[in-house]
Amino acid sequence: MENHKKIFSGSEITALAVKNILEENHVEYLERNDVQSAVRAGFGTSIQAVHIFVFEEDVPKVRELLTGFELADED
Repeated sequence: MENHKKIFSGSEITALAVKNILEENHVEYLERNDVQSAVRAGFGTSIQAVHIFVFEEDVPKVRELLTGFELADED
């Protein structure tokens, strides 16, 4: 994931909305879902358990598309 940047961390429900917007605009993304990982292992999760990453070159476009969402801080 060297060329990827985290743009969102949050709940599964909000992540679904973010993913729908990305898909509608043909933006490729990676999802890390700590909720599902924790459930399979028998543990609890934090509130911000879903993380979405996009290619670095797509970050400006994604930030514009997701205006109004609480996005991950820039590193």
